[in-house]
Amino acid sequence: MIAILDKLTGGYARLIVYGLVAAVIVGAFGYTYHAGYASAACAWSAKYEHREAEIAKATASEISRQAQANAMAKAIEAKHLEQLTADNAALEQRIKGLSDEADADPDRDRPALSDSSRLRIDSVH
Repeated sequence: MIAILDKLTGGYARLIVYGLVAAVIVGAFGYTYHAGYASAACAWSAKYEHREAEIAKATASEISRQAQANAMAKAIEAKHLEQLTADNAALEQRIKGLSDEADADPDRDRPALSDSSRLRIDSVH
């Protein structure tokens, strides 16, 4: 068979056969390389997607934790503001009562403080 190819190709039959064998070998190695690369790419893609899912889960968890902490802080602050408002109203009521008491004091026009005036002033701390 090589003799027929030799006559047809002008003596290049062996070179053509070696070239075809080399092409088949290179093709087989190329196919194996690309099949292995595709497999590795698939494995890395799965690892990457798993990592991204874990990051998304951790991010959602942290956002939820922050939202809960902020809600708790707002509730505590609202309670604190409510207490301050109640304390302020009580203090204003007390000051109004002391002011009314001072207006009703018969010694209010004296140049010095009377005992009842001193006691009213000392009662506010």
